[in-house]
Amino acid sequence: MKPLFWLACAAAALEIFADAASQTAAPAAATDLPLPTADQAAWEDAELGMFVHFDIEVFDKNYQYSHPRGSSRPPMGAISPAEFNPSSLDTDQWMQVAQALGARYVVFTAKHSSGFLMWQSDLYPYGVRQSPWQDGRGDVVQDFLASCKKYGLQPGLYCSAGGNSYWNLHNGPVQYRGGRLTGRPEDMGKFLDLDLRMYTELFQKAGPLFYVWLDGGVKPFGDRLRPIFEKYEPHAVVFNGPASGVPGGLARWSGNEKGFVAYPFWNTIDFTDDQSDRGPGSPEGKLWIPVETNVPLRYHVWMWQADDENKILSLSSLMTMYLDSVGRGCNFIINANIGPDGRVPEADARRLAEFGAKIREWFGRSLAETDGNGDVLELKLPQPQDINCVSVMEDIRQGQRIRRYAIDGLVDGKWRELGTGESVGHKRIQVFDRVKVAAVRLRITQSAAEPVIRRLAVYNIDVLPPDPNDPATQAQAARP
Repeated sequence: MKPLFWLACAAAALEIFADAASQTAAPAAATDLPLPTADQAAWEDAELGMFVHFDIEVFDKNYQYSHPRGSSRPPMGAISPAEFNPSSLDTDQWMQVAQALGARYVVFTAKHSSGFLMWQSDLYPYGVRQSPWQDGRGDVVQDFLASCKKYGLQPGLYCSAGGNSYWNLHNGPVQYRGGRLTGRPEDMGKFLDLDLRMYTELFQKAGPLFYVWLDGGVKPFGDRLRPIFEKYEPHAVVFNGPASGVPGGLARWSGNEKGFVAYPFWNTIDFTDDQSDRGPGSPEGKLWIPVETNVPLRYHVWMWQADDENKILSLSSLMTMYLDSVGRGCNFIINANIGPDGRVPEADARRLAEFGAKIREWFGRSLAETDGNGDVLELKLPQPQDINCVSVMEDIRQGQRIRRYAIDGLVDGKWRELGTGESVGHKRIQVFDRVKVAAVRLRITQSAAEPVIRRLAVYNIDVLPPDPNDPATQAQAARP
């Protein structure tokens, strides 16, 4: 019996060792999860941005007034640079509006569809250097960057690849649509070479950027953009960047310009292609490419147009967009149109300030909050209170781990389920019917690795009813 006894002990020891090994394997498996770069994590922390759209078309009265909405318009590149002459351009005012909004980053259209260059350049004769503004010596990009630094806001630059009306108008039959370049080979080669020189010059002069917003699709460049970012912008997160990636990491589009991302939302996806890697992603994706959704404040007008003030979104629609973007784990950028005077119009600035104030009113201070690891996290309130909103944040530096969860409230001594969901990621804000609770419990019912909860917080917010006169109300009612 003695040998059998020791054999049994050895077998038991091996079983215990095997159990222990299997228990410690789960955290190790977490290293297989896609992780954000440090720059991507900082970008997701920023959450809310402000776009600044400004181009030569806002100065052309024929372009503004003579062509009904939806009708054919003349090529923007045909507008003379002599028309660009803002009377009181004030990039500090742009930052003041952004601060009131609560934006942490601002993106300026350094070169939009017209091809007009907003910085001092000799690439071709169409930009601020050829305009009467500041006797041709002005530089909107440098003014913008200086104001970002002055007001402590992170700078981003927009530069479209395909949209270049001036170049197409004067330099041969080249078409760049939906990320595809067509035309005679020699013309296409000249177009790509010019665009690469444009990006090189812009980023070299700009200095370190937080964010770069590429538009028009960059697939025709192949791997030719990556070295530019490696050399000049190694810490910039790049929206719709090259498939080969960039050092700071990529960001992608939600798939709409209506201020929301479909839920559940995942930071991960299996491929990168600026024409198709949009939408909510996949929990099994191998690439960490977070999402930004966008919307123009004047729905749905990106560049200032005359007599469009009636299209300014209502506060209720903006708050719905916030819950359906930041509250689903993606970044939200809202556009401010710059008028011909070079400023954010007063009515637009006022609405953006109201939006920022409401965000701070709702989420500036929680009723209670905590953090922790594991499948269950309980939060006791100082005393029973009415709540109707819970915010959950994962520590995304460890990956997006939660796959399913439930929120419970302790009501009259018994736990009651208040809501369920799938993805959390950077942040999940969940609103439910108001109820008085003594505690809240987060239960993770499915995860890819041990959940790491950066923040669990509860609120009591005054959800705004839809505005029937708002241009986005019907679209919001149809959202997934």
